Amino acid sequence: MLVRKYCAQYTGMLAHVIQRVTGVLLLLYLFLHVHTIHELSRGPKAFDAALHTFSSPIFKLLEIGLLATVILHALNGIRITLIDLGYAHIGQKQLFWRYTAGLGLAIFLAGAIPLFLYSVLRIH
Repeated sequence: MLVRKYCAQYTGMLAHVIQRVTGVLLLLYLFLHVHTIHELSRGPKAFDAALHTFSSPIFKLLEIGLLATVILHALNGIRITLIDLGYAHIGQKQLFWRYTAGLGLAIFLAGAIPLFLYSVLRIH
């Protein structure tokens, strides 16, 4: 019972850390994306070479990680907005675990499984 009390106590801090970490990861992805698009200015061959780099299985796994990052950041951001607007302030712990973690996991699996099967394992 004591452990459950402390776990629930730090849910808000966990959500805060997740929001900040996923935000930084998305910023890093944005820089990579802009750099890749910038390769278009060097011509089609340079852009094709950059895209060829991203077709490796390692980058496909990173895309699955990007999917998880976007889902966590988006759902947690909606949860934070609802709390800031005064909705669900009392049930914020349940909102985090059911909505952000639970719904986020379901959405992630719906997108990650096909990505893994068809992009990483290349099953057709």
